[in-house]
Amino acid sequence: MQLRMAEAAPPAGGAAFGEILIAAGMAGAVILFFAWVTLMERTDRPNFVGKLADWAARISGVPRWVALPVALGLVAIVSAGFGVWWDVPIHMQNGRDEGPLANPSHYFIFAGILGFCHAGILSMALAKDPLPRYALKLAPTWRVPLGAVIITGAGVIALIGFPADDLWHRLFGQDVTEWGPTHVMMIGGAVTFVLGVPVLLAEAAQVGSRLTKGYIGRVLAVGAMALCGIPFAFLMEFDLGVPQFPAATQFLIFGFLAAWILIAARLWMGPGGAALVSVLYLAIHGFLWLSVDLLPDVLTARFLLLVPSAVIIEVVAAVMQPKRRDHPELFAVIGSLLVGSLGMYAEWLWSKEFMPLPQPFNSEQLPFLLSVSTIAALGGGLLALWLVARIKLIGTKTPPVGRLPFRGFGLAGMVIFVVLMGIFGVPKTGDTYHATLDFEGVETGEYPCEYPSAIEDEPCLRTVTVKFDGKDAADGAVWFYALSWQGRPKGFEGEVPRDPEADVPGIVRSALVPTGTPGEYRSEYPVPLYGNWKTLLRLHRAPNQMVSFPLYAPHDEAITSQAGQAVHIHDGDRVSTILEKKFLQRETRDDVPKWWFDVGYGVVIVAWLALLLFYGWCYNRAAGGSGSDKQKRKETGAP
Repeated sequence: MQLRMAEAAPPAGGAAFGEILIAAGMAGAVILFFAWVTLMERTDRPNFVGKLADWAARISGVPRWVALPVALGLVAIVSAGFGVWWDVPIHMQNGRDEGPLANPSHYFIFAGILGFCHAGILSMALAKDPLPRYALKLAPTWRVPLGAVIITGAGVIALIGFPADDLWHRLFGQDVTEWGPTHVMMIGGAVTFVLGVPVLLAEAAQVGSRLTKGYIGRVLAVGAMALCGIPFAFLMEFDLGVPQFPAATQFLIFGFLAAWILIAARLWMGPGGAALVSVLYLAIHGFLWLSVDLLPDVLTARFLLLVPSAVIIEVVAAVMQPKRRDHPELFAVIGSLLVGSLGMYAEWLWSKEFMPLPQPFNSEQLPFLLSVSTIAALGGGLLALWLVARIKLIGTKTPPVGRLPFRGFGLAGMVIFVVLMGIFGVPKTGDTYHATLDFEGVETGEYPCEYPSAIEDEPCLRTVTVKFDGKDAADGAVWFYALSWQGRPKGFEGEVPRDPEADVPGIVRSALVPTGTPGEYRSEYPVPLYGNWKTLLRLHRAPNQMVSFPLYAPHDEAITSQAGQAVHIHDGDRVSTILEKKFLQRETRDDVPKWWFDVGYGVVIVAWLALLLFYGWCYNRAAGGSGSDKQKRKETGAP
């Protein structure tokens, strides 16, 4: 059986100029349309968008600057989410695109980013009395809700991420990871857009919206808080079985988000708040899972459960009911510590049944992983106290008096999270390990297979046996498994090996199981060593050592650096580990000065830290926590 490869490798740098013009034209049309809407609204001229907003306000019971923009934003985030859940796996299976418009999933992502960015702009355009007391003044006669400002800020950084991504690829090559700097801009903008929704709903309650009153209003607010769990999207590489960052990042991100959202929901809604969040979480992930599963031969992402942590929070709140009302900080601390420890242990048990390799992580590392997640969850609990206090104040008709409660708690929670990510979230090389590799059933010769020409090749799958020299580096490791990916590039004809567990082509994951001989392991399934496949043995030792034994990769003529050369490991070779990023992200250029990378990463990090602080300022300002008392009285008309 023969497979035919694409005639030329897809580009490893930026997009073709023609595709840039098409994307720019699409964005320009949307921007001009919303500029027209803004002009019409600010000059009080009738237009169909304004009439649609008034209709949405009448049937929903919330102001026009909430009803239509939130609906647009939610539709946009669903579009972007579907696109990302489709885009990431096909890159894992197929490799690089021939261009950004050659991938149909990119249209959903791009449309989603344009949509939620302009949801914020639309809210500002539609802003007319009644407005919240601490609306931001953009012009003498133009004040806008701070929820809209948050949404716009998130949308702008996501939208900038699209052209920045192309520039980044031109300067540094492609970094095929969800966590690349410009990818974080786009995905991060999407997942933080939702931070503006609770503020908008609270501002609507402040001006007397009937929909946001009573129990229904609390349910609606909890639904908005549940949306704050969209940052779980940053765990997608774990959900797909190709994580490129240490296992500790999964535990600390999930523990932080779970504690933050579940505690906030329970404090706000009362009984059932955390349970409602878990139901919405499962509904969103279930929709993404099922919708992508309908696509032919696309790898579907699994997901952690969240239900155990929701049950923990509901039980703790029920037991502590009297104390929780007077001392919510005690409830938040106890609940977050249990979420980070017991809740994450339950997630590990769930991973044994549902999550893909390399999960479940080695049980020997659970004390370390649970310690990290417990500290992170404590940070999430502190953020929950801060968030709920501000949402409550924003939603009241009476201006707050004195200092805001839990001042500094939100910043402390974020600092805990950022410090943990800085310590445990950066992959490192650590020690170098050596091993001898054998390929079962291989005839004596220079190569383990008859390696292909650039045009045609025969399938070559081999069982790999690894014998460590000296220390058994896999003993007690977080994971040690074989990964083959990007084996189904565009242009292939015929059958392609399929993952034995997920049953999709273009990716193969195999556990490396002990043979009984000390320091020796064998792949459970054969791995492909031919064609467009990239195959390596991945070794992760706690806390953040991530190295690999590369086995095979074809010559990639689009990669001009040394990393684009073919990798052919011979049967019986003695090999050494390398930092696995060098192989997984072989498109990254090696002829660029290191300080260029440092500056690029630094700019993105500083921009994000500034944006997060800006979000915090918006929350405080909307709650009445900035400005002098004299200024507050002047703004609200109080004596």
